[in-house]
Amino acid sequence: MSLARTGPLPTAPKRKRAVSQAVREASEVLGNTPTVARQSYVDPRLLDAYEHGETIDPDRLGSAETEVRVLLFR
Repeated sequence: MSLARTGPLPTAPKRKRAVSQAVREASEVLGNTPTVARQSYVDPRLLDAYEHGETIDPDRLGSAETEVRVLLFR
């Protein structure tokens, strides 16, 4: 959801910062470190999609799980 709220960014450094922030947020929710969250819980396909300018629809965050499934299984 963090990446959806941030939206696509024009440069690699900005995208990298957005991904880092999103992983930190996920780690807080999960109660783990960012490294553990990224390696064990964050699907790499989500990060790859974000790098290619694709995110879930930020206006549909109420159905985020469904949106993520659509994004992953295109």
